[in-house]
Amino acid sequence: MKKIFLLFTFVFLAPFVLSQTEQDLSMLLGGMVKSDKWIIRKDSFEEEFIGNVRYENEIYKIFADRALSKRKDKIYELSGNVFLSRTEKDTSLTLNANRVFYNQRKDTGFAQSSKKAQVKIVYTTPENIYTLLANKVEFSNKANFFKAIGKVQLSDKENTLKAEEITFDRVSGIFEALSVRPIVLGKNKDGSYALEADKIVIDTRTERFKATGKTQGWLTLQKNLMTQENLKKLKE
Repeated sequence: MKKIFLLFTFVFLAPFVLSQTEQDLSMLLGGMVKSDKWIIRKDSFEEEFIGNVRYENEIYKIFADRALSKRKDKIYELSGNVFLSRTEKDTSLTLNANRVFYNQRKDTGFAQSSKKAQVKIVYTTPENIYTLLANKVEFSNKANFFKAIGKVQLSDKENTLKAEEITFDRVSGIFEALSVRPIVLGKNKDGSYALEADKIVIDTRTERFKATGKTQGWLTLQKNLMTQENLKKLKE
């Protein structure tokens, strides 16, 4: 199931790239931002952009209905039809959400969905497209910790993980999918698979995969791989 780790690599990449976007957002707001209305509150060091908020350059795109910059507290917020994108060379990251919040001092933030649509993060490389859907995505401490909550779906071209909650600790390298029977399914050149359990834990450093609690699933090998040697490996 080594191909599964390509999917979980996205959990490592997405929050890190997202947090970098958020840090840069603190410098972007107050720059060449376009909006229908611009309010400056000098006493509280606040800038508010209302209506068709838009910022674009060669790397970034930021769209929202509203943007708030609290420079003194180093707090930044986007709300209403939020779209963020970052494109560099042959990779890109996009985020759609109803609200994006970032506290630069604490280096914590989140993206939250609306009632109509989930948070959607898409990371595109020449080899694959990774997509994360969730009701809320939280990250902290330069993306050392990352959590996606509520009807979470993590997928690439051939693999899908569904869970109520996933967490990733970048320091320990531990990925966890839990709550409401997480399930992972997909296929690769060797065959197809599905696995369901109460909890799925991945150590991304050692590439050890552990499923616990009422574990069930299946693995199908292609006919040309149905050898006695491969069947013996599966049993081991």
